[in-house]
Amino acid sequence: MRRLIRQFLPRHTSLVSGVLVMNTTIVAFAMAALWFVVGRVRQDEAVLAGDRVAAIVAEIVRPDLEKAFAERDLAGARLSIAKAAHAGALAGCRVSLGDGAVVADLDASAVTARAIPAELPPLTIEPDSRHSFAVDIPGKGKVLLTVEPSGSIARSEWLEYGFGGVCLAVIALLGVVSVRAQKRAMPVTMVQSALGSISGGETELAALELSDSYGGIAGAWNGLLRELATHRARQRFDSVLTRRAEPGERDEAAGKMVDSLWHGVVAVDEELRIRYCNGAAAVFLSGTRDGLIGTPLLDRIEDAAAREKLAKLAGAKGRGKIVVESRAGEGDGGAVLRISGRPTAAGGGAMLLIEDVTQQRVADRSRNAFVEQATHELRTPLTNVRLYVEALVEKPDADIGTRSQHLNIINQEVRRLERIVGDMLSVSEIEAGTLKLAIHDVRLPALFSDMEAEFAAPARAKNITLRFDLPPKLPTIVGDRDKLVLALTNVIGNAIKYTPEGGSVKVGVKADDSLVIDVADSGIGIAAEDADRIFDRFYRAKDPRVEKIVGTGLGLALAREVMRLHGGDVTVQSVPDRGSTFSIRMPLKAPLSMAA
Repeated sequence: MRRLIRQFLPRHTSLVSGVLVMNTTIVAFAMAALWFVVGRVRQDEAVLAGDRVAAIVAEIVRPDLEKAFAERDLAGARLSIAKAAHAGALAGCRVSLGDGAVVADLDASAVTARAIPAELPPLTIEPDSRHSFAVDIPGKGKVLLTVEPSGSIARSEWLEYGFGGVCLAVIALLGVVSVRAQKRAMPVTMVQSALGSISGGETELAALELSDSYGGIAGAWNGLLRELATHRARQRFDSVLTRRAEPGERDEAAGKMVDSLWHGVVAVDEELRIRYCNGAAAVFLSGTRDGLIGTPLLDRIEDAAAREKLAKLAGAKGRGKIVVESRAGEGDGGAVLRISGRPTAAGGGAMLLIEDVTQQRVADRSRNAFVEQATHELRTPLTNVRLYVEALVEKPDADIGTRSQHLNIINQEVRRLERIVGDMLSVSEIEAGTLKLAIHDVRLPALFSDMEAEFAAPARAKNITLRFDLPPKLPTIVGDRDKLVLALTNVIGNAIKYTPEGGSVKVGVKADDSLVIDVADSGIGIAAEDADRIFDRFYRAKDPRVEKIVGTGLGLALAREVMRLHGGDVTVQSVPDRGSTFSIRMPLKAPLSMAA
């Protein structure tokens, strides 16, 4: 994808983007300029209006002030400015003496003079020709009248900011439209560029694929690229198959193309005789490459149903595709081969692809068995919980002992459900590669004490002797306590589960250079052919006694995964009908991978 962006991004994509950015910039500057001009005009108008109001108010209030000061009428002076403020809708109005004392003010708390003096002090404050005026009191002197117009300027600024906000919103909208338009145009232009590269002779089609984040266009384009790659490969194979080879001649061209494949590739003629096969196909067909040339393909297929379907390839004449599965060997242990056959486009033969799907079929069977077992394991505790809850509801007056017994059973079944669901979630995390450890100090004495209390009741129910052989002193280790509890719960729980009544389970712990936990039981044991696979997810041993015991096949897989994340491992030694010993090992100090 990066190669496509670097090499094949078309010029007109940049041109469109540049035009959109330029238009947005022009509009932004134009609106900003308009915003500034309108704001200045509104501000100037507000200032002029305030000056006119101040001058008019000053002329109106002047006679009343002269009269009030001449008569030394303080109340009259204050009443005169109150009337003037009301008539002019003023924000403030004040009369001051020359020494700064305030005689009258709309704000009563600002008045400092208690009376009008007989002789007015000289006016030392220069009046502001816009809002401050000197009022001459005949025979007494001058006073200062200050007028503060109403908040028109503030309202003008509010309108200015409101208009500016609208401008910013429009600019942001244009930016969003520009980005969305560029994003919508990007996949189309990239496809156009890639088409030009293909016509120019580009052969590495995988480098031309687009990211799925580009939506439906990218998906359709990638599908076309894969179809084109398949078509080119088919053309190469057809050109190889239509060329007649001399008897015993090895087709070197086909060998170079397909010898490295892990799938088997076989070319047959009209009579289904093998004309070419690669090394993988020779292994699947139980022969050698040179020894298979010229032999009938159907002689190498053991499954009768598969032979019958493959025989139709001889008369297909270039039409259709045949897919069959053939089992090699007897029983469920044989390999399962999936054979896909298609006649060549030019006719006169066919090409077959052989895949080993044994592990896939085993995984499918194991997964189906797991679903059945998990359904059963979930249904049983849920049924028990429901029954005991119904018993408590139907007998609300039951004695305390009965109620406690019912609640204990409900608690056990709920914890069982919690373990099953936890195992399923842990398996999902393992498959997704997200299973992580929460590292902190783990006190081993408390951990094993909890384990002993956890399994005392299940062991007692089966009359199993459960013994924890612990050293006098155990160290504190570094790890994920919850995950360690999960691993130990599965291993010890399995030992109790697969040990018949009257048996014994011993948990031995050693802490020298590393922590070693041996869980030994006198149970049914594990056969040698199952010992290597019991740690596989969903796998359960083939022993008929195991099939009668419910389980998901997840416990041991989770235990090994958890211990390997801690830098350790889980191994087993077992003798059928004599018991098993599972050994859990981990370092006492956190490995570097954990510490990081």
